[in-house]
Amino acid sequence: MSSKKPVYLHVFWHQHQPWYNGPDSNVAWMPWVRMHGVKDYYDMAWLCKRFEGWKQTINLVPSLLEQIRGYCEKGCTDSALELSRKPAADLTRDEKRIVLERFFDAHAQRMIDPIPRYNELQQKRGGAIEEAIDRFTTQDYLDLQVWFNLTWVDPIWKENPDEPLTSLVSKGRGFTEEDKQALLDEHIKILKRIIPIHQKMAEKGALELTTTPYFHPIMPLLCDSAIARVSNPHDPTPEPPFHSPEDALRHIENGLAYFQECFGFRPRGMWPSEGSVSDQACALMAKAGVTFFCTDEAVLFGSKPFNGHEWKREDLFKLHRLATPEGELDCVFRDHGLSDLIGFINQNQPAKQAAKDLIRHLKNIGEDWNADAPPLISIILDGENCWEYYPRDGHDFLQYFIEGVLKDSQVIPTTVPEYRDSYSTDPTLESIFPASWINRNFRIWIGHPEDNLAWSLLRDGRAALIEAESRLDEETRSAAWRALDICEGSDWFWWYGDENSSAHDFIFDQLFRGHLAHLYQLIGADAPEALRHPIKKTHRKLEGAGGRLLQTPDLDREDAYFEWAGAQFVPAAGGGAMHQANSLDGEIRYGRHENRFCFRIDFSFDAPPPGKARYLINVTRPEEKQIPLDSGHDAVSLVMRNRRLLGIVDMNAWGLDPEDEFGFYFIIERDGELDATIPAGGELRMQGAEHSDDGIAWFL
Repeated sequence: MSSKKPVYLHVFWHQHQPWYNGPDSNVAWMPWVRMHGVKDYYDMAWLCKRFEGWKQTINLVPSLLEQIRGYCEKGCTDSALELSRKPAADLTRDEKRIVLERFFDAHAQRMIDPIPRYNELQQKRGGAIEEAIDRFTTQDYLDLQVWFNLTWVDPIWKENPDEPLTSLVSKGRGFTEEDKQALLDEHIKILKRIIPIHQKMAEKGALELTTTPYFHPIMPLLCDSAIARVSNPHDPTPEPPFHSPEDALRHIENGLAYFQECFGFRPRGMWPSEGSVSDQACALMAKAGVTFFCTDEAVLFGSKPFNGHEWKREDLFKLHRLATPEGELDCVFRDHGLSDLIGFINQNQPAKQAAKDLIRHLKNIGEDWNADAPPLISIILDGENCWEYYPRDGHDFLQYFIEGVLKDSQVIPTTVPEYRDSYSTDPTLESIFPASWINRNFRIWIGHPEDNLAWSLLRDGRAALIEAESRLDEETRSAAWRALDICEGSDWFWWYGDENSSAHDFIFDQLFRGHLAHLYQLIGADAPEALRHPIKKTHRKLEGAGGRLLQTPDLDREDAYFEWAGAQFVPAAGGGAMHQANSLDGEIRYGRHENRFCFRIDFSFDAPPPGKARYLINVTRPEEKQIPLDSGHDAVSLVMRNRRLLGIVDMNAWGLDPEDEFGFYFIIERDGELDATIPAGGELRMQGAEHSDDGIAWFL
């Protein structure tokens, strides 16, 4: 006969955002700490207050906490907040373009379409942003500034009649500048409540707080980058390897110390960044005083158990213990399927039914359970990113789920320390498999040429710091190590390689290279030339021959359409510091006539003219070289007119054989620093003379 035993439910939310500030800057390049702060970070802890008897764990990354405190205590801001603060009537044309491009960054189905005015503005913008700039009125821009910042606010602040933002939702349109400033002030007030609600619920015993190494590094790779070959033996890794376990320990200890500064106590547990573990990394956690950690089920089933035990599915629902040279650690492993139900599946199902089904899955695990200790089921996922895909930011689903658990005596919410107090265990793991929670390997962060180049640059920067630190004063030395720590974070490597991509790849690339270049500046050394060029590449192989012009264009002519006939046309986005939060949309035409390479870039914004900026062509192959376009060289002609940059380069003079294919992209520099590349993170291809005839057949 089937028996239903109690099942213990361990729900664990991981809260993390990348480090968005540039070197020596209080302005974040992207607004997502603030936006998730007003939408997710308070109310996920507030669940413990709302539902008496509910217990859960929240993991707070120290660098996230520092950014939240920056808004609250140090006047930090972000590029989108600065644009939002500015009166709509005073926005420049370029600023209007950024607003139209970035102030619809929200999940349309849940956060734009249901709001009549916001949806109306989206429809009015359409796809042609340049035309929409003039189509939008000052009131349109003002309403857009308000709705972008209002849609990200959690329902608890927008649906409660006692909260000031409820009146803005009711008003819907025709907002005033005073309305907008009040909303933005409310953002900061909500951010100021985040740490106190976590502390209060932790003191109450309803919330277990854990943390992560300070800047969210992949600890096993800091310890020894070659360990990636255990799970992927054929992937190349940097040579020589990155090998600095002392850096991993520093991130752990600094993270624990900063957490204590925020909350007044040291956390017992840790979510190693991306669930990434190895025997060496776990030993470092034990050395720092961590008592338990969490990672993914696939790691468990690849690990070495004590006494030749053969893993079974039910082993996933047990509390495990890992023996390390620095002491023993408790560890739990996330149920991948149940976690993904919340993260990716339940959002598209009726909330009540989705909650009921999830509880049924939990209870089924308790059927015919024969172990002495009851099952411990770990559901672990991001506590922020999935909710915008749910109606009402997931409130309905969470209410039905938590209320259903609390009403069902078979399912008992718990935390790892609480469970261990009743059901301790002897060591079960002799060795842990080195991997992350994603595909039981580290391939997201290492192995691709872009990843490996970033690791090599990081390794060299660290070596330069060690060589120089004896001659640095204490303040400078501390700042240099902090710059290195920022660069060791996982988020930069997440976007390198071909596994992940977004509209913001260039920003992450520039932040990584900017912080590493800042390290060199602090130690008084020249940064490597490689840091001046994007690591992230979007290798475009252009279709068709194209690229042969019938004549050399006259750069002084306003209307030279036919002179560009036969040119390769590329709608291209760039990216860079000049427009940190938006893409640099433009159009590129280029081709060759005899030995002259000709190009035309039509910008959608007021690009800086030569003299205020430096323009270059970076040739990537067959041999890397740079062609400065504003040097006054007789072999270069350059004209900037009406947002259009036109240029002609004598290829022979710059060592380019017109018969050979070459790859290239454009660079814009200001004040000696990289400002943008076009196209962002990618390169273009210019075919050799012998291959370019077919492309003009349509014209002949």
